[in-house]
Amino acid sequence: MDVLIEALEDFEAKLDKNKALEFGIDSDMEELIIDLNQEQLYEQGEDSEGQSLGKYSPYTIKIKQSKGQPTDRITLYDTGEFYESFKVTYKGGDLILDANGQKDDTNLFAEFGDDILGLNDKNMSIFIKELIKKVIFYLRSK
Repeated sequence: MDVLIEALEDFEAKLDKNKALEFGIDSDMEELIIDLNQEQLYEQGEDSEGQSLGKYSPYTIKIKQSKGQPTDRITLYDTGEFYESFKVTYKGGDLILDANGQKDDTNLFAEFGDDILGLNDKNMSIFIKELIKKVIFYLRSK
């Protein structure tokens, strides 16, 4: 039993949660977060709480149809400028998803809420599963 305790203590001494997360949250994971958030906005028209962003007005539906964009849900995608501004940073244990929500005279965060950035439950599960894989790989290499 002492051998097991010593092995666990050795493993615990090597385990640095911050380093494991820094290793796990690499550029691929940052891209995954952005892709998942944009997909939930575009494909589902949902914020991070799973709430619908709403429906377009008849006027906007005509504009969206002419662009070949979805018309049955608000996607926050018009020119792509908002989506292109998405960025993820990881600092000191905090994972931050940010974007420029200013669009002409409208602030998307003021109009639709801060929850337009972030992952809904389904996408958070996908992210966590991928992060766990990377953290396990990191721990096994120790």
